[in-house]
Amino acid sequence: MSYTLGEAAKAVGFSKPTLSRAIKSGKLSARRLDDGSYSVDASELERWKDANGHRNRDAKRIATPTETPETPLETNTLQAEVEKLRAQVESDQRERGFLEQRIEDLKDRADRAERKEDQLHALLADLRPQTIAKPKGFWSRLFG
Repeated sequence: MSYTLGEAAKAVGFSKPTLSRAIKSGKLSARRLDDGSYSVDASELERWKDANGHRNRDAKRIATPTETPETPLETNTLQAEVEKLRAQVESDQRERGFLEQRIEDLKDRADRAERKEDQLHALLADLRPQTIAKPKGFWSRLFG
């Protein structure tokens, strides 16, 4: 008995492109017909399926357990620990917000202090005694 490519794909649960790639790579032998289609022998298809069944997700599906094998005591302990960690994270976030606000306040204070310092320097520069140079007289320039 032989199958067309589509029939073979349905029989083994693989897609047509997968079987076509296997034929082109030489892993699955098939005869090419005059119209360009393939004819795959049933025994050859079974041999290839057995060799490549691990790739077929429908052929070998591993059941996922619906429940974890933990005991209720372990679950309760883990839930309590998760809640404790969530509370700690929330506390840390509040503290971080407070510290960020404090940093901004200190930056503002430093800027104000720097402006005040600049104002005081300007005032000091204005309070320096102004010395008026008196023109020297003829005799002081001559002897002095």
